[in-house]
Amino acid sequence: MFEPTESLIRAQRAVEAGRFDEARLAYTQALEHAPRSIDALRGLGYSLLQLRHLSASLEVLEQALSVDPSDLLSRLLMGRLCLRLHQPGGAVDHFQAILQRIGDSAAARSGLIDAYLALGQLDKAKALSDEILRGDPRSEVGHLAAARLAGLQRDERAALKHFESLVRMRPDSASHRYNRGLCLLRMGRFEEGWRDYEFRFAAGAVSVKLPATPRWSGEPVQRLLVLAEQGLGDTILFSRFILEAAGHVGELVLMCPDALAGLLGRSLGCVCLADGAQAWPQHDAHVPLMSLPHVLGLGASAAAVRPPYLTPDPARRARWSEAMGPRADAQLRIGVVHATSVAHSTEENPWTRRSCQAADLEPLTQAPGVLAFNLNLGRAAGQARAELPALRDLPGALTDFEDTAAVVSLMDALVCVDTAMVHVAGAIGTPAGLLLPYARDWRWAAQEGRLPWYWCVQAYSQKTAGQWSEPVMQQQADLAARVALR
Repeated sequence: MFEPTESLIRAQRAVEAGRFDEARLAYTQALEHAPRSIDALRGLGYSLLQLRHLSASLEVLEQALSVDPSDLLSRLLMGRLCLRLHQPGGAVDHFQAILQRIGDSAAARSGLIDAYLALGQLDKAKALSDEILRGDPRSEVGHLAAARLAGLQRDERAALKHFESLVRMRPDSASHRYNRGLCLLRMGRFEEGWRDYEFRFAAGAVSVKLPATPRWSGEPVQRLLVLAEQGLGDTILFSRFILEAAGHVGELVLMCPDALAGLLGRSLGCVCLADGAQAWPQHDAHVPLMSLPHVLGLGASAAAVRPPYLTPDPARRARWSEAMGPRADAQLRIGVVHATSVAHSTEENPWTRRSCQAADLEPLTQAPGVLAFNLNLGRAAGQARAELPALRDLPGALTDFEDTAAVVSLMDALVCVDTAMVHVAGAIGTPAGLLLPYARDWRWAAQEGRLPWYWCVQAYSQKTAGQWSEPVMQQQADLAARVALR
């Protein structure tokens, strides 16, 4: 029998605090003492899943189930991991195996609904959700599933009714308040939405480490620390509020990913530090970056279209311009991005999946008068290269967002799915065509028929879940019109 070691206890505490890299190290150390510990294996698999190290998580959880095939928590994690790995059939098997043992398992039922959605089986997902609510009208799993299904069908009013029911049943639940906030933001009810969005940390949706200093609530302080908390795109989007926040304090320091520090610090004129620092810089109060709309009391004005607020570095732009060489006057130079991270939860089902196949964009890259460049990174760049023969590679690698901003500024237009690249284009003022899934993220919820945030970004949305042909055709027509005007 495995006795809890100091490493295992430390790992469990790190998980409870949302410090998953620390937990990973501690669980690994615990396994050195007890290689077949199901607690340590399961915990390590969970920590790796939270860190989006999917292949490593799969290896560890398979080992856990080989040690104890009856461990239902490991099987539950495997089901969730299968969804992230785009293996919904395997997820169905794991969740059904749990339900054979515990027929009313809320976690397994919720997972099975997600697996049905990943398979495109909306009818099965809805039938299970309805069955749960018939059996127990106060079932949290049932209301959560019903709210999600309504959202996937763009019925935000119906979704909000279920979230309101959940909050009434459990007013102390941070998760229910957070989910309601996302729904309110999608509906354009920003003042209420920003308030509920503050529950993202308590709900476990964001696991960034925060300092122990006072949380800023808008009062004058000498030195304010603003912490980027989520993705690169969100950091670019919400950096628009830095100058407003700076007007309330003596000095503002922004901590953000290293790749963004140069672009943001130079453009915004603030001290910008890479977030990998071992110690916090001196400060009197702190605030998460995406809390600024709430703290500043901006309400709906936060999403108002603004002029460009980031600027490409002139030296970098000149260097890239020389490397890319001259072009014919009649050519329309476009940058193309077809994929986002496969580890993101949006990629689990066709209603919210942001990525398309590179081949889906072939009509754009082969359009007369268009010169298309591959702005994908990593594996996606190789996929685009293989599937789009007319696509050109850049003459060098993008080393940071100073390079990215310079290259995007040299394009006449950007065509991309929902990634950080569209935020670069929007923030510097390069026209962009944004290809959106059927159920779009709250950040792109149309307000009065137009997108929020950026004047130069035009949305092209799916009419049928998972089908990109129509938005691509719309984008192609607009590009052809631009070519005709040159």
